[in-house]
Amino acid sequence: MIEIPVAPPEAYEKYFVQELAPIGGSLVGSFFVGVIPLVLLLLLLGAFRMPAHYASLTGLIVCIFIAIFAWHMPAQQAFSAIANGIVFANWPIMWIVFNAMNVYNLAVRSGIFDIFRRWMLTNAPPDRRVYLVLIAFSFCAILEGVAGFGTPGAICSALLVSLGFKPLDALTFVLLFDTTPVAFGALGIPVTTLARLTNIEASALSAMLGRQLPLFSLFLPVYALYFYCGFRAGVIECWPLALVAGLSFAIIQGIFANFVGPELPDLLSGLVSLITIIIFVQYWKPKYREEFKAQLVANPINGTGQQDDKSLGIEETTSDNKSSRSSVSSDKQEQNDAARQSKTQTTFVEDAEHPSQRDPNVDPDEETGELSKPPTTTELTKPTIYETVIAWSPWVIIVVMVIIWTFAGVAKFGQLAVQFPHLHGRVWLTLYDKPYDAIWDFQPLATGTCILVAWVLFGVVVLIFGGKPIVFWQAFTDTCKQLVFADITVSAIMSFAYLYNYSGIVYTVGLTLSQVNRAFPFLSAWIGWIGCFLTGSDTSANSLFGNLQVVAAREIGLSTVLMAATNTSGAVTSKMISPQTLTTGVSTIGMRGKEGYVLRRTILHSIFFVCLIGGICCFQQYVIPGIIPPWGDNEASL
Repeated sequence: MIEIPVAPPEAYEKYFVQELAPIGGSLVGSFFVGVIPLVLLLLLLGAFRMPAHYASLTGLIVCIFIAIFAWHMPAQQAFSAIANGIVFANWPIMWIVFNAMNVYNLAVRSGIFDIFRRWMLTNAPPDRRVYLVLIAFSFCAILEGVAGFGTPGAICSALLVSLGFKPLDALTFVLLFDTTPVAFGALGIPVTTLARLTNIEASALSAMLGRQLPLFSLFLPVYALYFYCGFRAGVIECWPLALVAGLSFAIIQGIFANFVGPELPDLLSGLVSLITIIIFVQYWKPKYREEFKAQLVANPINGTGQQDDKSLGIEETTSDNKSSRSSVSSDKQEQNDAARQSKTQTTFVEDAEHPSQRDPNVDPDEETGELSKPPTTTELTKPTIYETVIAWSPWVIIVVMVIIWTFAGVAKFGQLAVQFPHLHGRVWLTLYDKPYDAIWDFQPLATGTCILVAWVLFGVVVLIFGGKPIVFWQAFTDTCKQLVFADITVSAIMSFAYLYNYSGIVYTVGLTLSQVNRAFPFLSAWIGWIGCFLTGSDTSANSLFGNLQVVAAREIGLSTVLMAATNTSGAVTSKMISPQTLTTGVSTIGMRGKEGYVLRRTILHSIFFVCLIGGICCFQQYVIPGIIPPWGDNEASL
C-alpha cells in the first residue's frame, strides 16, 4: 500500500496545497487523470501528425482545466505559472536560439557558409565513406551546437545528397549520427532547461552527460560505417578513420561537458573532430573503391539571396558521354594537378523546393529519391587562404566569445532574481513538506547576448568580405520566419511543464512511477525516449519529464542528477525516429510523404541505443555510483 503524504493543516491557510491523490483519494486514479494532457499531447503529435504548435497549445488548454478543476489550483496561480513558463521560454531559451540562427543565416546569405562547405569538400579524398563521417558526424555536430531545432539534419542530409548519396541513405545516416550532439544542441539549451525545471545545477547535469554520451560518440562512426558499407569496406578498411573521428570527438565532448559546461561540447567537439579528420586524410586514405567514389550534386539557387555558381567557385562544364558522371578528383589526378589549385568535379540537380530549376534530364525515384540519370558536370575550386579564414570566422568567433563569457562569468553581471507574483512562496509542495519557490533569474547578459555580440563581430567580417548590407535584413527575416512557430511551440511546452509542476500533477505521476523501484534507471531512459519521439525535441522532453524523473528518483532513493541526465540521454536516441524530425528531413531531399521508409531504417537503431543508455544508467547507479557528480545525489531542492 502506497503511503500518500499529506500537508499540515496550517499550510491550507497560507498556500495552495498540492494534492497528491485528488481523484477520490486514489493515487492510481489520480495518476490516470494526471497523464491525460500528456497522452493527448503525444497522440496529437505522433498519431494524428498535428503540427507541434497546435498540439502543444491543445495539451496546455487541457492541462489548465485538469489543474484547476481536478487538482483545485486557483486560476490566478495557474495562469501565473503559465506566464512563468512563457517568460523562461523566450528568455533565455529562444533568445539563444534566435541569435544562433541569425549567425547561421547571415553566413548562408553572405555566401560564407558555401565557402566553408567548399573548403570541406576540396580538402578531403574522393570517397563517400570519408564524407559520411566528415559531414554527418563532425559537421552536423557543429550545426547542432550552434542552432539545433532540426536545422542540422536538414542541411547535412541535403549536403550528402549533393555528394551522390542516395537520399534515403543520406537522411538515415545523418539521423543516426545526430544523436549524441542533441543533448548539447543550440549551445546547451536542453541541459539549461532541465536545470531550471529541476533546480539541479547545469554544471552537474552537463558533467553527468559527459560521462555517458562520449561512450556513444566513440563507437558511433564505426557503427554507422558498418551499416553503410559492410564489415570489410566499412570496418576493416575504415577503422582508422572511425577511430580518429570518434576519439577526437569523444575526448573534447567529455572534457568540456565535465569542466566547462553545456554550452560548448557540441561546437568544439565537431570543430576538433572535423579538423582532425581533414588533417588525418591528408596522410591516410581508405582503399579505393569505385562504388564509393564521391559525386557532388550541387544546387545553384539564384534569386533567393544566395550566391550564384561563380561566387561558390563553381565553373560549369558540359559533357555528353558516360564519363560526365561527377566525381571528385582521384589521387592520380591530384598529383598531376599539384602545381595548380585542386578542383573537384561536381554535378547539378535541384532539390524539391525548387522544381523549376531541376535538371530536366534527372528524374528522382518516387520511393528512394535516387537519380535515374547522371546530370551535367561542373568544377569546384579550392578556396584560397583568405577565403578559408573568412569561411571559418563565424564558428571561431562564437567559440571564442562563449569561452570568454563562461570563464569571465559575464552572464552574472546585472542578474536579477525576479519573484513571480502570486506564485513564489504561495504553493505548498506536499511531497516534500515545504513551500515551492518561483524565481526567474533574469540575465541581461545571458548566453544569447553573447551570441548577439558574436553576430555583430561576424557582421563586420561579412562587410569586410564584401557583403551587402541587405544580407543582414535577409538573414533576420529568414530567422523570424524559421522560428515563429518554434517560439509558439517552445512557449506552449514550457507553460505546460510549469503548470504541470506547480499544480502538483507531476508529483502525483512521479510518486506512482516510483513504485517500479530498482528497475527505474532502465525505465528512465525510455521515459526520455518517449518524450523526444513524440515532441521531436530533447528540450521539450526535458520540459515534460525532467522533474518527473527527479521526483521518482527521490522517492526511490536514486541519484537525482543521474535520472535527470538519463532523461536527456534517452531522449537523444529517439530524435532519429521522431515524426517531426522525419517530416523535416524528407522535405529537404525530395521525399515528402516517404517518412515510413526512413522510420523502418532507423527504428531498430533507436531501440538498441535506448536500451544501451538504460543499461549504462543501471551500471552507473548500482555498480559505479562514484562516477555520478556528488552534487546531484540528494541536493536538488525542488
